[in-house]
Amino acid sequence: MNIKAEWRRAHYDAASARAYSASVEPGADAVTLTFPLAVVAPTIQPILKVEAAWHVNTSGSVQASLSVRRDPAFPPLPRFGIRLFLPKEMSQVTYCGLGPFESYVDKRRASHHGLFGSDVFRLHEDYLCPQENGSHADCDYVIVAGGGLSLTAVGSETFSFNASPYTQEELARRAHSYELVPAGSTVWCLDHANAGIGSNSCGPELLEKYRVDAETFRFDITVIPTIEQ
Repeated sequence: MNIKAEWRRAHYDAASARAYSASVEPGADAVTLTFPLAVVAPTIQPILKVEAAWHVNTSGSVQASLSVRRDPAFPPLPRFGIRLFLPKEMSQVTYCGLGPFESYVDKRRASHHGLFGSDVFRLHEDYLCPQENGSHADCDYVIVAGGGLSLTAVGSETFSFNASPYTQEELARRAHSYELVPAGSTVWCLDHANAGIGSNSCGPELLEKYRVDAETFRFDITVIPTIEQ
């Protein structure tokens, strides 16, 4: 409750990415698109400044390399990553990481490392009051498939993912689980970091080791497409 109020005062709920320029560098096997950008919200200074490079390989794979600097005047971040909207037919999920239950950096003792399979509806945790849910931490890779296509995400380091029929905005705006409206897409989040679930709503503040508060960090992840036979 309290940290959510801080995030709203910082306008995190109104933030979006804004690119200031773009450059293209063709190569023999790939094209690199480079964007200096910022994560900004109205009436305040930039929350994050990002040097983003997208390496598009001739095979169809895309590698994102994001170098990030956070303004320390802002509170710790809820999360940082990339969100993709996939066709809803891409609903089958295979991942190598912590499962089979949802896992966050401070909420993971019921999970174990392994190879797991599910679909986006079973990955959703239907809490009475809709909220963030269903993340799986410490993943080596994750595959989302369906409709004759699949996408495999692999990180340079382990990462978290979330695959859901609902957007984060939909989860935040609804007061009851029965009010949720599916997005019509598979909402796929690939996260460099996700803050711990614990808060000081009824206890101590989140421990520093579970916060997303580094002033600089880097996120590298590759998405590889496959046409299923």
